[in-house]
Amino acid sequence: MNHDPKTSARVAEALQIHRSIAACHAYLARSDDAHALTATLMLPCYRAEFERLVLAMSAAETNELMSRLPIGEERQSLSLPRA
Repeated sequence: MNHDPKTSARVAEALQIHRSIAACHAYLARSDDAHALTATLMLPCYRAEFERLVLAMSAAETNELMSRLPIGEERQSLSLPRA
């Protein structure tokens, strides 16, 4: 299979943003310190950037992203936008 470097870069960026979203959820679930405040402020930004990336992806990229997202609570709690 031939992978487009731009495709792989977008999927990799979306996965990194997804990890940031999961980290924000973890901070919010377990504490009320400055990190939780930062997570509260950053979460909408991460979600908007993730949505922007997903909307720019082709169907193949979206499928690749979905196949690489962790299965479980994080994946279920994050709904992918529909084009």
